[in-house]
Amino acid sequence: MDFSKRAVLLSAASVLTLALGSSTGVVTAAPTTGIEVPKVHGGMVILATGQEVHEVLGGTSPTMDLTVDKGYGHVKIKVKNTGTSNLTWSLQGNGREYIVKTVGKGSTLTWTSLNSFPNGMPSGKYVIQFRANGNKVEGDAWGTTGQFPSDIE
Repeated sequence: MDFSKRAVLLSAASVLTLALGSSTGVVTAAPTTGIEVPKVHGGMVILATGQEVHEVLGGTSPTMDLTVDKGYGHVKIKVKNTGTSNLTWSLQGNGREYIVKTVGKGSTLTWTSLNSFPNGMPSGKYVIQFRANGNKVEGDAWGTTGQFPSDIE
């Protein structure tokens, strides 16, 4: 059978090769195990992101949960304040408060762990607490984790 296109999908457990038949349009799939991937990936960029979360903010004290899995300690948090008051947020977890940031009304702030935690944050469950000096919090928040600094840039 002559195959004109091949795609290889990698997973932690196995590799699945999809072969598209050029003349028949038949698709076959055969699982393969024991494959070795060279360190040079042929120009292919592999992004390894962990959890990605998004929360529409409302109320006077909303929160957003963020889990940092082991090996995914590089964190990026983006907060967009659409309210009429300054918005303050804090990242709490593992029994402590890690950071506190303020976002001006109508502004957006992106924070990454790269300066404060160049080797990544500790794994665990985190809570991001949002406040607006007793006023209603309005906006959006996003959080993501990655294996490497380039995953969150």
